[in-house]
Amino acid sequence: MSIFFPPFIYSFFLFTGTLISVSSSSFFGMWMGLEMNLMAFIPMIVNTEFNKKSSEAAIKYFLIQAFASAMVIFAAFYFYLYGGSFLSKSSNIFITLALSLKLGMAPFHFWFPQVLEGLSWINTLVLLTWQKIAPLVMMSLLFHDDVLLTLALISAVVGAISGINQTSMRKILAFSSISHLGWVTATMCFSRSLWVDYFIFYCITSFILCLSFWLLNLNYFSQLTLTPNLSDKFIIFINLLSLGGLPPLLGFLPKFLAMVVISESFPALGILIFSSLITLYFYIRLCFSTFTLYKRSAAWNQKSTALKNFFVLSILTSVSILGIFPLNLFNF
Repeated sequence: MSIFFPPFIYSFFLFTGTLISVSSSSFFGMWMGLEMNLMAFIPMIVNTEFNKKSSEAAIKYFLIQAFASAMVIFAAFYFYLYGGSFLSKSSNIFITLALSLKLGMAPFHFWFPQVLEGLSWINTLVLLTWQKIAPLVMMSLLFHDDVLLTLALISAVVGAISGINQTSMRKILAFSSISHLGWVTATMCFSRSLWVDYFIFYCITSFILCLSFWLLNLNYFSQLTLTPNLSDKFIIFINLLSLGGLPPLLGFLPKFLAMVVISESFPALGILIFSSLITLYFYIRLCFSTFTLYKRSAAWNQKSTALKNFFVLSILTSVSILGIFPLNLFNF
């Protein structure tokens, strides 16, 4: 006999687990919150999409997260065993590697695009934003400087290069998330608080994009060449270029603030800027090809976009377009 719980129950435990991890003052409480968060998100994956991809994504996500949690417990045990000695510093290395695996940072990113490909757009948004809060907060307290900066630079470069030949919008968001994680964790190495601002701006941009893809029923870039509606294309690509950090859109603001802080290390800043330029290159290339190519509308797009959906997306897109104006609040 199968028992069905409404999505509200899973969402409640999902948010509760994250809040426990963030607010806990003990290592055990942080780990317990991570496990509660994991066990609440897996039923959301399976119950939302009844297909083979969602089941495969749930199994992969569970195995990777369980292995990363085992690494976190081992690092905690190692720390309590050798705390106060010269070996205690290596426990921070284990914790940093375990949390980077949980986040999907390169070179431990192999599972992240595959899992994201099997999710609905709502679960995609949750995995891109909310599921990263607890590991990032733990990492900001327990990271190893050199290891984290190295992983950040690798993530920025790998996320930018791997997204060049992708046509699936979920995979593009996955590799973009890996690249942005590089910026977030690199900012974390130089500032204990600015990475939160960067992550908030990233969450806003990801929310706008996922909502746009969901309302417009878009999964692949080839679908954009099948629609004659230029307003839909404009909405998608303004938000994509904002996610890439093109000035003067909203996504440029957190990168500008991060560059001010990371300027202490010029080589790291150069690698991050280079990776961001690669990301902008393939966004602009896809934008150009989609606006110049046109085919007849396919069956999936016979229904025109609802007027209320267009107004919602237009308002959210205006947030991206006018995003540079908050720069005045920072006196730059």
